[in-house]
Amino acid sequence: MSRTAVALLSKDNLIHNIKKLRQKVPDSKIVGMVKANGYGHGLRSVSQSIQPYVDVLGVASIDEALALRAIQIKKPILLCEGVFEASEYVSSSTHHFYVVIHNRKQIEWLSRMNLPLPLNVWLKIDTGLGRLGFDVCELPSVFNQLSTMPQVAPNLCIMSHFACSDDKSHPLNQTQLDLFKHIKNAHLDHNLQYSLLNSGGILNFSQYQEDYVRPGLSMYGISPIKGTQAEDFNLKPVMTLQTSLIAIKSKYKGDTIGYGARYTCLEDMPVGIIAFGYGDGYPITAKDGTPVLIHNTLCPIIGRVAMDMMAVDLRPLYSQEPLYHPEIGDHVILWGEGLPLETVASYTSNIPYDILTGVQNRVRFIWYGKDQF
Repeated sequence: MSRTAVALLSKDNLIHNIKKLRQKVPDSKIVGMVKANGYGHGLRSVSQSIQPYVDVLGVASIDEALALRAIQIKKPILLCEGVFEASEYVSSSTHHFYVVIHNRKQIEWLSRMNLPLPLNVWLKIDTGLGRLGFDVCELPSVFNQLSTMPQVAPNLCIMSHFACSDDKSHPLNQTQLDLFKHIKNAHLDHNLQYSLLNSGGILNFSQYQEDYVRPGLSMYGISPIKGTQAEDFNLKPVMTLQTSLIAIKSKYKGDTIGYGARYTCLEDMPVGIIAFGYGDGYPITAKDGTPVLIHNTLCPIIGRVAMDMMAVDLRPLYSQEPLYHPEIGDHVILWGEGLPLETVASYTSNIPYDILTGVQNRVRFIWYGKDQF
């Protein structure tokens, strides 16, 4: 029998989330972000599932985009980091990719290219994240240069990205919103498109929707907003990660559990060993007390997470009504339905993004829903 670690992935919940997000920004087109292997859910499977429900697919690099064209994904695909070398412009033109331009070297490369078709260009402006993008003061010259190049199709899209949209009260949000508004007002005489809101922006600042929004984490049923969970926004987890109990041990007061003897039993107690560890993608930073779900009961992890397994305090199962005696083979939910990933992340030094993208390929992925893959 194969390893019992399984990621159950709900197509119905994925589509539900897209529909709920669209209700918040009904005047915007949706760029469904599928970069980083679909936030750990599978690049190809997610893209096939959401293709009828989004307007554009968002990836980080041309490799991801070409992988989607290879499986007959027809929707426009946005290269969110643009091209990494000049030759990628040819493939981008041939495959009708939308291309972000965020530095002058990319413009220089493009100016020397003879392309089959003009590119749909998204011009990225840095309004406060301090990462990719032109400074606001550079926009007029960059825009004028791009708008006169034969390699660039009409109707550029000007985009930016929030730095603190997960914290609605952070003053930088308003600074970025004001800058973006200033950019729009300065270019009202041009037939342009705009994109600003990511997941946090959609949930916190939906009144500022533009032509395109770019949901990522929220699409997968995880809240990006500090102090909230997905259900607060009527979003449902797409991934339920589960494994099983592979041993049940009776430990005694004073016994220690796991590497480094981090946990010491304060009384005689039942301990379960589950088949999942950091080699499967569970965060090694998980503290004692991080919950898992067994028989609809929260049970705390005890001791350090190991490569292939971890220990769980089973006492809550014996103290509930009606009494339940756990058995080897019982399912253990690590996060998902009944146990939000946001809760699990709060017991670690990780964030939901890196926990999701850290799930390893020895975990079996099983999609279910009305249209299974």
